[in-house]
Amino acid sequence: MPDNRLYSIAAVARHLDVPESTLHYWKNRFRDHLPCLGEGRGRRFRPEALEIFRVIAEGLGRGMSVDEVKADLADRFPVNVSAGSSPARTRPAPAAGFAPGPGLEEVAAVFGREMARVLTGFLREQPVPGAALAAGEGAGMAGEVEALRERNKALEAKLGVLESELMRLRKDGRELEKYLLEKIKAALSAKA
Repeated sequence: MPDNRLYSIAAVARHLDVPESTLHYWKNRFRDHLPCLGEGRGRRFRPEALEIFRVIAEGLGRGMSVDEVKADLADRFPVNVSAGSSPARTRPAPAAGFAPGPGLEEVAAVFGREMARVLTGFLREQPVPGAALAAGEGAGMAGEVEALRERNKALEAKLGVLESELMRLRKDGRELEKYLLEKIKAALSAKA
């Protein structure tokens, strides 16, 4: 039976024997990898987050930098993307003079690794097609395979649309940031 409990930050602190203040720091630094629901004080973490917090504690305990721990998490856990949110709402805009977060290539690489991990697990659970054909079940399975191919084509088309939409949103975000910085500079120079 799957564990459907949700944990508050206080419950995670008790479970892992880590101070709440430390967990608050970690949840802000490693937000993209922590599966949770809600916002602010109502934020609750899924059971998988306990293992992720453990990995964070181990990495930082070994002297790894935050960026090194993030890279380790990216290799081992999926990036947490909440439905209906945009990058502009979930992350503060970078301050002037600072480089923005991970690039599109890094996000795509994390996404690809997670897809490969999930598909590998799924395919390991599936029966071997050759065994079914040898047992005489090939006719029914051929129809299923063709239906899955059609569904895969439709999903690939949707994925292409989503990827192009993501790139458009990132471009719009950069343009909006540039526009707002120009307005702020103009307002500050008008005051002076």
